Amino acid sequence: MKGRATSRQGPIGHRRPRTRRGERAIPKHELNILFTCVGRRVALMDAFRRAMAKLDCAGKIIATDVTSSSPAFQRADVGCIMPSVGRIEYIPSLLGIVRKHRIGLVVPLTDLDLRSLARQRDQFTGEGCTVMIGSEPVVALCRDKARINSLLTQAGLSTIRTCTLREFRTQPFYPCFVKPVRGSAGVGAGVINNEKELIAHVATYGDLLLVQDYVPGQEFTVDVYRSRDGQVRCVVPRQRLVVRSGEVEKGVTVHDPELIEATTKLASLLDDMWGVFCCQCRRPGGNGGAPRFFEINPRFGGGSVLSIAAGADLPLYLLQEVLGQPITATVGQFTDHLLMLRYDEAVFMQVDAIEKLSGFNQPMFR
Repeated sequence: MKGRATSRQGPIGHRRPRTRRGERAIPKHELNILFTCVGRRVALMDAFRRAMAKLDCAGKIIATDVTSSSPAFQRADVGCIMPSVGRIEYIPSLLGIVRKHRIGLVVPLTDLDLRSLARQRDQFTGEGCTVMIGSEPVVALCRDKARINSLLTQAGLSTIRTCTLREFRTQPFYPCFVKPVRGSAGVGAGVINNEKELIAHVATYGDLLLVQDYVPGQEFTVDVYRSRDGQVRCVVPRQRLVVRSGEVEKGVTVHDPELIEATTKLASLLDDMWGVFCCQCRRPGGNGGAPRFFEINPRFGGGSVLSIAAGADLPLYLLQEVLGQPITATVGQFTDHLLMLRYDEAVFMQVDAIEKLSGFNQPMFR
């Protein structure tokens, strides 16, 4: 398969910028950025390119994935095929890419490699590379939905009743909402109305499940930027109107002071969390109900491009901090009621051998 596994040019600094009249001037900054497990995140990658241009920052976008047939992989300047995240050679392979392409910033885009990157982030620091990731303890906390529920309760924030499947079976309640303890992308999550549906769900997804009260009402994701000094610099609530495979398809920004204040309080509790992350909550009964949090994702949310379009330029804030510049974010400053309607866009590429394509022998369903 033809893919962008190698750069057509050398690393940053290999080709001297031209400075004659009418030609490109020397940029103020140079930074190569590596995105891991890129998948479909083309819009976010483009947002980083715009942020780099605003800062007069030259550099390449490098993408990794397990296959070259992912849209964002093809849109990157350089694409690198990786072993699966669970393989022992995953982190050494990433470090090899960091050295080869002189990477200055690593941005994880899914839950898959968060724990590994947090555990090994000092190795990347030793290579002169920053990873946008919190410490291993705080990432482990965020990935464990039961512990998150306990933290929220201790902080006096409203949450959703949560228990293990074993606890639920001693005192069941329906309807309920179930999801894997360490789930991702909405896989294995859903509303259960009775015991028959629960038995079928366990047969499909296993019994390592959390069970929560089903709370009808508005659902929000709140994008947050927390700087390394622990200050919460940006908070943008966006209401999830339509969700597909765990990612928002239609959403709208909402300037909700109560939700902004509650999220700021929550973010201040997450010691050694920095950069962009997002929280999820529900408001039962609309704006009259207190926000009830149930999840924290220590990475860019899938719908963060809406916050960026609303003026909360999360990639810009991250680059400013990495480059040692003042962060221009202000909590509460974004366009209210900005509606996002997402659609699929195609990427086309010529391939040499179709039998090597994922799904050739049997289609893949997601």
